[in-house]
Amino acid sequence: MRGIRSLIFPRGAWFHFGASAWIVAALALALTSCEGAADLEGRTAEEFYDGVRLDVIVPFGPGGGTDTWARLVASFLQQELGPGSSVQIINIAGASSIAGANDFALRRRPDGRTALVSAGTTFFAYLLGEPMVRFDYREMRAILSSPAGGVVFIRPELGIGSAAALRDLQEQVVYGGISATGNDLLALLAFELLELDFLPVLGYGTKGASRIAFEQGETNIEYQTSPAYRSNVVPLVERGLAVPLFSFGLLNSAGEVVRDPVFPDLPTVFEVYRSLNGQDPSGPAWDAYRAMLAAGIEMQKSLWMHQDAPEASVEALRTAARRVIVNPEFLEQATQRMGDYPFYVGEDVEDLFRLAVEIPPEAMDWLTELLRVRYGLDRM
Repeated sequence: MRGIRSLIFPRGAWFHFGASAWIVAALALALTSCEGAADLEGRTAEEFYDGVRLDVIVPFGPGGGTDTWARLVASFLQQELGPGSSVQIINIAGASSIAGANDFALRRRPDGRTALVSAGTTFFAYLLGEPMVRFDYREMRAILSSPAGGVVFIRPELGIGSAAALRDLQEQVVYGGISATGNDLLALLAFELLELDFLPVLGYGTKGASRIAFEQGETNIEYQTSPAYRSNVVPLVERGLAVPLFSFGLLNSAGEVVRDPVFPDLPTVFEVYRSLNGQDPSGPAWDAYRAMLAAGIEMQKSLWMHQDAPEASVEALRTAARRVIVNPEFLEQATQRMGDYPFYVGEDVEDLFRLAVEIPPEAMDWLTELLRVRYGLDRM
């Protein structure tokens, strides 16, 4: 009971309201969660969501990239779920998306009425053993997922005109980011692989803030996600104020790193490593990077259900998702907002999930030691 109490009420509320008030609230929550569950028993996939509202938890505030993705997907899913159905976005921000994901895992019944949208940050927290994590992707069913890439760029004063010229870099570069366990991790791992002499300056509140630091010359190497790069960094490139180096790349069906379709002219980290070293990357550092690529890029935006949700609800959502991702109107809007990235449904998402979680022990040991020694993080 103690865990539930701390989840529902803020610090001190137990003593302020008293035990009886908490018991009443807990019973009300239980009754609300159970309400209507029985009337869905025995429904087929074709009729499961007829007249039913699906709540989609987004573990970030309104207006961000994950929220934008979720609202676009929700609006088209609703059209495919049956008469009288509705899809409602519920934003639960906090703890770098952990609060909302925990809410989904701990408080929402597996009755098919609630889904979760997660981002790369959510996945990294799970993979890296963040102490606050109370959710487990292995106890979820994948519905839909799509990648969102990223580009690393540098200030022109460093005299580096392309990634191939990094071998001529003579000075330390300064990178600004949010944290070593969020999406910045991919950039940090790329720098380690390429053996850059870099100083990480972490603690910026947002990637928008770190981009401004780059523009002001406080840092001189930076990465931004595809939508942010296209809208905010391409103008800098056109004015000669930034030089693109490489994209993180995507994974193909064979698990190989291939070029980002939104940035086909930019080499991947794999290609840059090969051009600088004359051989393909391998070993624990590369295995760790590839696993984080699956988690942070390929599964950047994903929709999940509880593992114990009715099979009819999972089938209904997967069928609706397959219809959505071939809808020309949806694809046009998705391309405009996120870029021309593919979408994966059901088992294809679970294949990507396995790439992310099946990290060789040597790679996890290497990553654990890197985070401990370089960033002072000892949590795995």
